[in-house]
Amino acid sequence: MTSSTLALAPETTTVSGTGAYADADTGYWPWAAPTTGPRDLAADGWVRGHDPRTVASGRARAQDPDYPDWLGHVRAAAACKHPIRLAGQIHVNDTDGNRMATIDTEDMPDGAIYTPCGNRRASVCPSCAEVYRRDTFHLIKAGLQGDRWGLPPLHEHIAIFLTATAPSFGPVHHRVVKVHAADCRRKDGCTCRASVCHPFGRTCPHGVELRCGQRHKAGDTQLGQPLCLDCYDHAGQVVWNHEAPELWRRTIQQADRELRRLGRAHGVELRRRYIKVYEFQVRGVIHYHALIRLDGEHPDCPGTIVPPPAVITRQMFAEAVGTAFVKTAYTSAPHPANDGQGWRIAWGDKGLDIKHVNAPGGEVNLAQITGYIAKYVTKSTEVTGLNLRRVDDLSVEIHGNPRTHLGRLIRACWDLGEHPDYNRLRRWAHQFGYGGHITTKSRAFSVTLGFIRHQRTIWRRTEGHPHTWDDEQTERVIYELGYQATGWISTGDALLANTAAALARARHQAGLDALADELAARTTAGQPAAA
Repeated sequence: MTSSTLALAPETTTVSGTGAYADADTGYWPWAAPTTGPRDLAADGWVRGHDPRTVASGRARAQDPDYPDWLGHVRAAAACKHPIRLAGQIHVNDTDGNRMATIDTEDMPDGAIYTPCGNRRASVCPSCAEVYRRDTFHLIKAGLQGDRWGLPPLHEHIAIFLTATAPSFGPVHHRVVKVHAADCRRKDGCTCRASVCHPFGRTCPHGVELRCGQRHKAGDTQLGQPLCLDCYDHAGQVVWNHEAPELWRRTIQQADRELRRLGRAHGVELRRRYIKVYEFQVRGVIHYHALIRLDGEHPDCPGTIVPPPAVITRQMFAEAVGTAFVKTAYTSAPHPANDGQGWRIAWGDKGLDIKHVNAPGGEVNLAQITGYIAKYVTKSTEVTGLNLRRVDDLSVEIHGNPRTHLGRLIRACWDLGEHPDYNRLRRWAHQFGYGGHITTKSRAFSVTLGFIRHQRTIWRRTEGHPHTWDDEQTERVIYELGYQATGWISTGDALLANTAAALARARHQAGLDALADELAARTTAGQPAAA
C-alpha cells in the first residue's frame, strides 16, 4: 500500500512540475498554488484554492467519457509523485511458445503504461519511499523473527544493535540532553533542556574563540556547524566518508576472526549475519546502524541456519564485536594534498554504542529496532540542509561556497577528486564523498528486497489469491516496453490520481476499523470472535 502525499482538502502551496507537459513547474508537491484575482469559489468546489491551470486540466480529464478507464489504468502509480510512462507492446504466448495476442500501449489511455518511480527518498517521492520503508521493515523483521519465507524460527538467536560513528574532525555546535523528562518520547528531537554547547574553549590560531555558551534547541541552524571553518578538517571528513564502506568491510572481517577465536575457545562454530544502514549526521558525515545476529553451524549442513550454542552468551558476542571495531584501522591511499601521505581511517574514539536485542530487561525489542532501522532508508542528506542530485563543473561553483561548511565539503570532494585514486569523490560530491548503498546485508540474514517485490507482484496480479499463481506465467508474457516520459501529463491528472489513491486507502482503513470494532463488540458480548 502506498502513501498519499496529497491532502483530500486542497491546501494553498506551490505548483510542482509533472513532466514534459506540466501545467507549471515552480515548486513542490502537491501541485497547488495560490490564485490571483477574484474567483468564483463556489463554482470551484473541491478544487477551491488551486491554480486555474490545475482546475482546468482536472476538469477536462474528469469530463472525459474515458475518465473511469483512465483512473483504473493509473491506479498502480496513482500516489507516485513522478510516475514513469512506458510505451511499447506486450505479447502473450501459449505453453508452446506460439503468440496468442499482442497488446499495444497506443490503445491504452494516454498511450502509455504508468509505473511508480520507486525512489527510496521521501524528499523525492513520499509514496514510493513509504513502500521502500515497509519492504525494509519486513525484511528486517524476517531476519530477527523468522518463521516466514522459508526462514526457520529465530527466537533463540542472540542479536545486538550497534551504532558506529566517525571520529571528530573539529569542534562543532551540538545539542546534548543528559537528562530527559519523564514523559519525553523523542530522544533525538525533544524539547528537553539541553546542556551548554561548548562552555570552555581556547582561541584558535585564526582568532576564533572555540566556545559556545548556548543551549541549542532541536532544529537550530547552528547545529553541526564548525566553531571555526578554517580549523575544521573538511578534507579528512570527505575522505573518511569515501573510505567508510571499505572500513566496514575490514571491520566485519575482523569480527569474523574474533568470533572464530571465541568459537575455538569453547569448541563450537559460529557465524554472524548482519544488516546495516547509514545515516547522515548534521555535520555531513555518516554513521552506521547495524543489526548483527549470531548463528551456529550444523556439522552436516553448513548452509542451515541454526541457533548458536548455549555456551556463548550475549556478553561474549558483544565483546567480540566491540574488539573488532577497536582493532580495525588503516591508512588510505596517499594524496598530494596531505603532503603525499594518506589519511588514517578508523572509527570514532567515543566508543561503540551496543545494545542487546530482546534481552531480558533490555532496552530494545524486535518491534522497536525494526522500525528504527527501516525509517532511515528513506533519508539522505536532508538533515544537513542540502539535498542535491549531482555536482558537475558548473554547479560546483554554486554549491561549493567556501564561506559555508557544506560548501567546503563539496569543494573538498571536487578538489581531491582530481587524483586518480580519489576520482569517486567527484562522483559522490553531492553526498559529501559517501557512495555506499543505503542498505547492505549478509545473504543468509533474510530474504532480499527483490523477493519481497516479487511477492507483491504476485499478490496484485492474482488479486489477493497468490495460491493461484503459476511461475510459468512469467514465461508466457513478453514485455517490449521502452521509456516514454516521467511525470503526469498535467497537474490536474496528478491531483485526480493522488486524491483517488487517498480515498481508496481511506475506505480500506475504514473497513479495517469497522471490522476491529465489530470483533471487539462481539468479544465484549461474550460471543466467539469467529462467529
